[in-house]
Amino acid sequence: MRAEQREATREQIVSAALMAMSEAGFDGVSTRAIAERANVSQGLLTYHFKSKEALWRAVATYLFAMYEDSMKEVLSPVESIDPRVQCRDMIRQLVYFNAAHPEFMRFMIEHGTENNERSRWLVDTHLRPMYQQFAHVMGDIPQDDLPHAFYIIAGASGVIFCSPNECKGMTGIDPRSKAAIRRHADYLASLMVSEYQ
Repeated sequence: MRAEQREATREQIVSAALMAMSEAGFDGVSTRAIAERANVSQGLLTYHFKSKEALWRAVATYLFAMYEDSMKEVLSPVESIDPRVQCRDMIRQLVYFNAAHPEFMRFMIEHGTENNERSRWLVDTHLRPMYQQFAHVMGDIPQDDLPHAFYIIAGASGVIFCSPNECKGMTGIDPRSKAAIRRHADYLASLMVSEYQ
């Protein structure tokens, strides 16, 4: 039971840190504020995470584990599947994931502007494997176009969900509605992967 309690407390802290860091950035939030948000003592947070850096890495690992779990089915190799169908399914699932977890895109944007040990670790540990998987699924796209396709899809699949009130105020559409999410997923998939490619 103690091990289960420790794991539950650890997840509680990571979840609170994720929301805090996606809102205010790494430098904009203290471990004390994260402990308060997680409803644990500062000492308990320090017991689980010896430094803010260690907590940040746990947050990144947690985020990418959620992403990988979400994408598992559409990225599983299936010999008989049409590559265009798999590409469209991957793009749709990415939209659904970002709609459910807008903190993922906020976290990525925050750390994509940095050039430090954290950002290099994030690239080496999580982003480069993600990019290589993307390149494999996208197949026929010329090498020179792959970075552009990756960032177009990454941005287009998530930015709308990071600014839902702006979108609603400007367009009248709530991007968090099921209909809007489905339409966004289908539109982006058809835009990026033609039926006739």
